[in-house]
Parts: sequence; structure tokens; C-alpha cells
Amino acid sequence: MNHRQSLLRLGRAGAALFLLGAGKGSGAMLLGIAAAALVVVALFVWFSRRRQDTGSPSLLEAPKPAAAAPADLGATQIEGLAEVAPPPAAAASPSLHGKIDVRVNGQLLNSYLVTDNPLPIGRDPAQSLVIIQEPIVSKLHCQIFVRSGQVFVKDCNSTNGIYVHDEKVGECQLKDNDEVFLGRKGTVRIIYHP
Repeated sequence: MNHRQSLLRLGRAGAALFLLGAGKGSGAMLLGIAAAALVVVALFVWFSRRRQDTGSPSLLEAPKPAAAAPADLGATQIEGLAEVAPPPAAAASPSLHGKIDVRVNGQLLNSYLVTDNPLPIGRDPAQSLVIIQEPIVSKLHCQIFVRSGQVFVKDCNSTNGIYVHDEKVGECQLKDNDEVFLGRKGTVRIIYHP
């Protein structure tokens, strides 16, 4: 007879005592409740031991977090030696197409490199990389960008517009020492140098 069968018989005996005691008095009824509780505890212990024998976690143990799988680093395990794949080629860095000087009231505010990446210019730091805190400058005033190896400036629907060679433009190719005025007053200007 195994443990499970003996526990079941003990449980049946406890249930029978409980039913018999229900009609006779509280002493037999308490004995039946105790026997039933003992059966529940015994079953719990039996299941816990059985899980330990099979390698499963016990009901008494807190579940352990799953171990994180090792990150796939491109490594292959061969006879205890790790072969690591070469790292991916680095992304090509953007080409340099000159620089711009930003002047406000004749004073140099800053210089910025012109690369393949667009260079937004404006008053709002959330929208612009070149930030000019002047009332004449819109939140996103204009943008310097490269197309087919040539450098351009484009108005971004600014309130005061952009001017190159005293002419209001929507988009214009820039050449050496071209000055772009943000607004007609000429207090804010951008000078391009290839």
C-alpha cells in the first residue's frame, strides 16, 4: 500500500467520524474535523515531496524567476571555445559640406557644421538644432540641407521669411560667403562657408 492509498483511507475514516459525530455530539464532530484537516495537510506534504522528487518546485517554495537567457552575441560554442562573429560595420558618418556662422546684430553667436543631415534653424529647441532666441525668428524658421552634394536653405513657412542677396526666397542654393537674412531687418544672418 502506498502513501496515497493510506492517505485516502485516513480521509475516508475522518469523513465517516465527522458524519457519525454530527448526530452524537460535538466531541466526535471535532475529532472528524481534526482528521479531515490532518488528511489535507498530509496530502499537501505528499504533493510537495512528489514535486521535489520530479524536480518541480514545491508548493512550499516561492516560484523562482526564470533565468534570463544569455544574449545572442553572435557567439557559437564549439568544444568549449567561443567564436565571436565580427561586429557589424559601423554606419558611415555623414559627409561634411562646410559650415555656417550665425550672427546676431553683427556678433558671432555660433558656428555649425553642414552635413548630410538637415540642420533646422529656429527659436524653439524642440524643433531646431540651431537655436536663435530673437523675436524676428520663428519657432522653426528655415532649414539648411544637402541635395546632390549641393547645400540649400529652405524657408519653413516662417513669419518673416528668409532673404538671400536682398531677395525673399522659398529655397535657394548656397555658395561661398552667401548671407541668409532671417527677416528683412538684417539683424539675424547666417553666412555659409564651404
